[in-house]
Amino acid sequence: MRLLDRQGRSALWSVGSQFTRALGSLILLAVATRVLDLDDVGRLGLVYGILVLGAGVASGLVGDSFTVLDRHNPRIRAGLQVWLVLTAVTCALIIGPAVFITGIVGPVEAFVLSAAVITFLSEDVLRRALMAHLEFARVALVDATVLVLSLATLAALAFLGTLGLGSFIAAIALSQGAAFIVGVLILPASDRYLAPLGQADIRSVARFGAWRAAQQALRPALLSGVRVLVVVVVGFAAAGQLEIARIYAAPALLLVGGFSSFLFATYAKDKSSLLSVLVRRADRSVVLLVAVTVLGSFLTILLLPVAGPALVGQMPEMLAVVGWLAYAVSVAAAGPYGTLAAVRGLPHKVFVIRLIDSLVSLAAVLLILAVTGDYLYSPLAASVGSLLGGIAIRKVLLVPLVRSEERTPSTRAAQKRLSGDHV
Repeated sequence: MRLLDRQGRSALWSVGSQFTRALGSLILLAVATRVLDLDDVGRLGLVYGILVLGAGVASGLVGDSFTVLDRHNPRIRAGLQVWLVLTAVTCALIIGPAVFITGIVGPVEAFVLSAAVITFLSEDVLRRALMAHLEFARVALVDATVLVLSLATLAALAFLGTLGLGSFIAAIALSQGAAFIVGVLILPASDRYLAPLGQADIRSVARFGAWRAAQQALRPALLSGVRVLVVVVVGFAAAGQLEIARIYAAPALLLVGGFSSFLFATYAKDKSSLLSVLVRRADRSVVLLVAVTVLGSFLTILLLPVAGPALVGQMPEMLAVVGWLAYAVSVAAAGPYGTLAAVRGLPHKVFVIRLIDSLVSLAAVLLILAVTGDYLYSPLAASVGSLLGGIAIRKVLLVPLVRSEERTPSTRAAQKRLSGDHV
């Protein structure tokens, strides 16, 4: 019973930590909707989406490897350190120049964005390290640091002059860097050290983490792809309207993300459990998560006329809000299965399915834009592939693996012991 209570508290802290992170980004973007024009809101949404995409790569390659692999092995730990530096620096060198060349931001903003990439990715990996210890209360403290310093930076820049797109990028860079330092200071002592780099095992980290990085990058890449398609077909102002709707729907999206982070950490700690037991747990998680997300979505829609203008300074488009909430439900229905399959040694197969479902979603968005020209349907179209992908992971990957496991003598003996324990 105490174990269940402890896991229940961890789940609540996990969701709570995601809400503290959501609150930080939500307030930052909500302020942006009040002081920037729609074009710049669309640009900021695209930039923030790119940052999340880079964090997905770092989180999968380094954060998930930190959670699953033997991080106390000096060679593995050194490999994790090498990959964090390489990933952060490489992403910074690519993203900053790319957004400048494409005309999304100016040269000064691009330079600051490169710094923001390094701090954003590093802080995200620190969050994952705390999650590996199920230290979600400390994760919330890191997120609170981001929120407070983001607002402080914006207040200081507003005092000095008019806030612009670059002001928000600078606030991200400074707050994430400070939060990284806080994360290091509150990391459990057993993990607060660096390993010598001389014999770094970069291959073992890459062997597991590369597939996780690719998988973790798919969802933010899909959302960035949706934004890019809307910008190309309609314009930055339309992307700004979609971003305003996404900001309003963000709590539902972050609820799903928080619970998924908790599941990854617990599945990683339960490697010795029978897969059939974990699949049933994933089924229950899906039912609970979908029910909570649907309920929250109804409340979000009911409160839209009042809460929408109060939060973002204007009335978000109802159709876009509904679309983002439908996307959150589709992720809730799919996420636990992908997480379980990845932890149980199938990250490459999960990636293939996720890649296909992301392409299906992008094709659906492109079709909607081409046929109707109405960008407000884009989030709803994006939810199609995500839902199909979750079904495929359960049916194609997990169920056959459970059947194979049940045929082994050791599994049958374990099932008999479990049955005997319940008699």
